[in-house]
Amino acid sequence: MYQIIAIPIISAFIGYITNVVAIKLLFWPRQPINCLAFELYGLLPKRRKDLASSIGAIVEEELLSLEDIFTQIDTPQVRESLVDKIMEIIKTRVADAVPGFVPGKIAHLVGNSVDRVLRQEAQDIITQVMKASKLYLSEEIKIKSIVEEKINQLDIGQLEDMLRKVSSSELKFIEILGGVLGFLIGIIQITILLLFPF
Repeated sequence: MYQIIAIPIISAFIGYITNVVAIKLLFWPRQPINCLAFELYGLLPKRRKDLASSIGAIVEEELLSLEDIFTQIDTPQVRESLVDKIMEIIKTRVADAVPGFVPGKIAHLVGNSVDRVLRQEAQDIITQVMKASKLYLSEEIKIKSIVEEKINQLDIGQLEDMLRKVSSSELKFIEILGGVLGFLIGIIQITILLLFPF
């Protein structure tokens, strides 16, 4: 009778502990430990560079490309804001460059003429700047490399904390699932023993 109760409970315990240890081995040990014929090393510390490279590639290809960034930047509102800011700077520079002996009306007229001409040209200039920037930045900035470098710069403890924050409920579920599966396997063992006694 005790055997019927004990086997599923022991199996559940073994399943739970196995999954707890397996999850622990994702992160620990952080430094390799030589154990006779093999090396014990946490999966995350061991494959950190590969993981960083893969995450960088996923971010660049699937989540945030330079195309996405430029889509957010190159909008009518942003263009209008840029034109206004450029015009503000130019007006200040023109006002500073006009000698003091030039009458205010003439200085004002010059400023308005410059403003009108530049506003007409500003959209084309900004379009050209955006295209040139996009081309230059797509050659010079690699999001994959930035993400990869940032991940590799993190302390392994910080990386572990981040992953645990993101997946703590899933990791806990895996641990509990190990216990549930162990219990079910124990029930199957009892059923087999009762149906086919030796």
